Amino acid sequence: MPTSTFFNLPNEKKRKIICAIKDEFSRVPFDEVSINKIVYTAEIPRGSFYQYFIDKNDMLEFILLEFQNQMIEQVKISLHENNGDIFIMIRDILNFTVEFVLEEKANNFCKNLFADIKVNSKFYLKMPQNATEKKIFEELKPWINLELLDLREEDDLSNMIDILFSICRDATAETFLRISDIEIVKQKYTQKLQLLRRGFMKGKELNKDA
Repeated sequence: MPTSTFFNLPNEKKRKIICAIKDEFSRVPFDEVSINKIVYTAEIPRGSFYQYFIDKNDMLEFILLEFQNQMIEQVKISLHENNGDIFIMIRDILNFTVEFVLEEKANNFCKNLFADIKVNSKFYLKMPQNATEKKIFEELKPWINLELLDLREEDDLSNMIDILFSICRDATAETFLRISDIEIVKQKYTQKLQLLRRGFMKGKELNKDA
């Protein structure tokens, strides 16, 4: 993650550096990203760059986290506009990702980022999990309408979120990795959400010990 020195920069200078980073990630594959090109475009000394970021991986993590934060804000709006429906929330997380991927510059960013199988693996491991997922859940929980859900046990909500995030994580990774098959990914994702919404055991009482 960027240092406090970066976050303390004037907003315009931060914006210029972020734009330069995104432009470079969109221009070439990850392994060919040039820090010299970034500092030239951002009009900063090379030495200053290392006061802001450790390396290319540090920049990548920051860009992905920025995407995640933008997504969370959009999902809060979705929950507010849709009576706190958790299934619409999960649907809109993927929709936000698809909109991002289909932008021309973002499309090039994704293609370049995942041209290297090593980067593919690193990216999937960086998808929101464990502590990060818990942080996202805590941010979104106040916006979720619990009255819409059939919650019978204390852990039902957290278990439901775990299942939904697991499906969402896989679909989000597929969206980045299979840009040409986005509609197929969305269709499979929608079908899974519909199954969960209506329940697997329609009209039957589940065995509590199952």
